[in-house]
Amino acid sequence: MKKIIKFTLLGILAIVALFAINFFTIKKLDANYLHSESLFLKQDSTPPPHKVPSHFLDGARFLVKIPMANNDTILGFCDSGGGLSMLMPFAKNTSSISDKTKKGFLKGVMPMEYILFGDLTNDPKFPAPMPMRYFALRKPFSLIDEPYLIVPPEDEELKMFADKLPMMKVFLGQGFFMGKSWTLNYIDQEIWVNTPLDEDPKNDHNIQKIGFKKNDAGIPIYGHPSMKIQVEGETIDVLFDTGATFVLSENGQKLLQTNKSTLAGSFIAASIFDKWQKNHPDWKVYPESDMSRDIIEVPLVKIGEFGVGPVLFSKRPDENWSKGMIQSMDKVVKGAIGGSALKHFKVTIDYNSELIKFGK
Repeated sequence: MKKIIKFTLLGILAIVALFAINFFTIKKLDANYLHSESLFLKQDSTPPPHKVPSHFLDGARFLVKIPMANNDTILGFCDSGGGLSMLMPFAKNTSSISDKTKKGFLKGVMPMEYILFGDLTNDPKFPAPMPMRYFALRKPFSLIDEPYLIVPPEDEELKMFADKLPMMKVFLGQGFFMGKSWTLNYIDQEIWVNTPLDEDPKNDHNIQKIGFKKNDAGIPIYGHPSMKIQVEGETIDVLFDTGATFVLSENGQKLLQTNKSTLAGSFIAASIFDKWQKNHPDWKVYPESDMSRDIIEVPLVKIGEFGVGPVLFSKRPDENWSKGMIQSMDKVVKGAIGGSALKHFKVTIDYNSELIKFGK
């Protein structure tokens, strides 16, 4: 009996040792990659501009039409303020997709389902999401260095978005935008890629620098751009967020006089929201309209030389920015500028030169 216990314990120790070796090996590989100068995708420096087929929601949010290998199309919701690019779990249950999903490993031990972007689309011109440095997917030790979409397990949040935005089969987050330049023409409802900016921002007040969180080699780790807006003469650092969305409560639908379940929006820190409400009691406030959160209507927001409005902002706790988004941004921002303001503009954003330009 003692020998059996001894060998059992030795077996358990051996398994634990193997898991530990695997974990720390992957941890070291991930750290090396996070701080390296290399990038997964080498972008062509001078590709021609390319119009991306798109579909706009309320003129202020957009989805792109991804051509599939079976000659069908699938819609991808574009969110520059979002996280990983994903194939929605309910969208994989077709024969053209389900047999193409694969298994990879996060941190060497966490299995993750994914699909290569090249297995989803047959169009080599279509912009592919860049694999994220902070999310090193491996199989088992080598990096998966082709563009891919994670297929997450279904949870309550994803079920809600599937219900509110049923046309969204793919979610395209920050990695979709990184390494490229874009023109997001909200006025004419067109999306273009490969439209670089090389103007000197000093000579054009409608061009400003955008900021990214970077590693020691100066390479962006995340793709969440910081930029500036002005309200009542105050300059506010914000996230550039094409996917910012209000999920309207029944009260919100009633107050905003719409039957839509979601609307394009913008977000602001509670401390600024409260200051606006105190200093401007005439500004409209829509209580508990973005789910349980209040919305305020700001008459005028200035970006560069342009003033636009009214712009709706939903209240968010300050900690969302100072403790949450700071993990993926170069500075503490106080909100996010989304479609409730962007709908007035033709926006060109260049993730390579780190510039953004606003036009009318």
